[in-house]
Amino acid sequence: MTFVSVINNWFDVEWGGSIVLPDGWFGRPYDNQHTLTSSEESEGKMLLVLDDNLRLTFSGLANVKIEGRNLVLGPFDNLIFEAISYGGGTLESKEYAGGVVKIISAPG
Repeated sequence: MTFVSVINNWFDVEWGGSIVLPDGWFGRPYDNQHTLTSSEESEGKMLLVLDDNLRLTFSGLANVKIEGRNLVLGPFDNLIFEAISYGGGTLESKEYAGGVVKIISAPG
């Protein structure tokens, strides 16, 4: 099963989740349930777009798996995380040299 298949299947079942980046939660825990816009793999990279506003570009992604009700992406060599402010506006970008990203399904 490809990484894209695992991601798409998880979002089909769980609908969305909160993001935990290598340095902690993106936003308040469980406050936002981000939905999948698209996912694609090409030339050693994985692009995950959530809510049309969040872009996660992984290089050297070694694994994508489901743990309980959570989606775990990693370890990876590099991640560029880009977020466009909701309502339009500024683009924030952060780069991570390795780690794991989790998308946590809402409790309940």
